Formats: sequence, C-alpha cells, structure tokens
Amino acid sequence: MNRAKLTAAAFVAAPVLLLADNLLHPKEYEPGNEAEQLRVIADSYERWQVAHMIAFAAILIIAAGVLGLASLLYERRPRAALWGGALGMAGLFGFASALTLDGFTWGILGEVSGRPGVDQRTVQLALDEIQNSAWSLPYYLTALGYIVGLLILAVGAARAGLISRLASGLLVVAVLMTGTETMIVSNAYFVAGSVVLLIAGTAVAVSLRQRVRESAAWTSS
Repeated sequence: MNRAKLTAAAFVAAPVLLLADNLLHPKEYEPGNEAEQLRVIADSYERWQVAHMIAFAAILIIAAGVLGLASLLYERRPRAALWGGALGMAGLFGFASALTLDGFTWGILGEVSGRPGVDQRTVQLALDEIQNSAWSLPYYLTALGYIVGLLILAVGAARAGLISRLASGLLVVAVLMTGTETMIVSNAYFVAGSVVLLIAGTAVAVSLRQRVRESAAWTSS
C-alpha cells in the first residue's frame, strides 16, 4: 500500500506548490503587450524565475502522482492505466517544455531589457517571436495529453473503486482548468485552477487513504 500513500501525497503536494507558484508569479500579459511584460519581468526578475522553478517542481511531483495512480489502476483496468499514464506523462513533458519557453526564456529577455543601453524594440520583437512562433506548437500541443490522460485516469479510477465519484469529478474539473492555462492568460485563472486542483487532489488523497485502510482491515481479518 506504499504506492497508494505516495500517490496520495503527490496529489496534495503538487497542487500546493502550484498554488505557491501562481501566487508568487508576476503578472502575465497576453501577446501584444511585450513592452509591459518585459518591464514587469525586469522589475521582478527573481520572483519570475523562482516561481517557474517551483512550477517545475510541481510538474515533477504530479508526474509521480500520475504514475502512481496509473500503477494502482493497472491492477483492475490495465488498458485505461496504460493509455492514461502514457498520455498524462506526455502532456507533462509538454508542460515542462512550455515552462522552459515561457519561464526561463522570457525571464532572460526581461532581465536583459532592463539593462542600460539595450535596444528595447529588438528585445520586444524577440519576445513577440517567441510567443507567436509556430515552432512552439509541438510543445504546447503535446500538453493536451495531460488533459486526455488525466481524464482517462480520473474516470477509470472511479469505475475501479480506487477513488470516489466526487474525487473523480473534482479531478476532471481541475484538469480542464489547469490544462487550459496555456490558452487563457490570466493570473486570477491560474490561481483558481491551482485551488481547484488542490481541492481535487485532497479528495483523491482521502479516497486512496481510505482504500489503504479498507485493504488493511480486510487483510487483518
């Protein structure tokens, strides 16, 4: 049952880090506001980079949760476990890639833009190109696997009796919110998604812990 405990812990720890990231993260603007975005990053460079490092840690931990839930589900629904786990991990790889593009790269451009004598127009054009280049699509589209994979795992885990229907439903909502953050640029939306994911992750953890207790009681009897 160690897998269930570790999986439960991951589903709580990752949203906590993600919430901390989004509360710390400086304001993010929609494309077309390069000058404002660069100014905010230059004024809060350390916050920007630390926030994205926290987000990266959250991705690593939720990856452990995805693998743990998939391994538990495999015992009862192997096909759903394999598809959900594979797509979920592919999506998290995509998010990690996008995080590098939006975090580290934007951060460096913002820091450079704040230096004396830097051609602001050139830096703004560089940020605009990074934001709108078609070469970034493979990374962002891969992130869709997170939504599909986690939906498969959420529904499959509920049908297999691993988590409650309530936990499954909350996880579906949380996945849809956090999975669309690359399309909806709003710090308030990012924070809301983190809160919903924390509620859902807690519900999943409670369900898994209940399964551990029930299994231990059955074994002892």
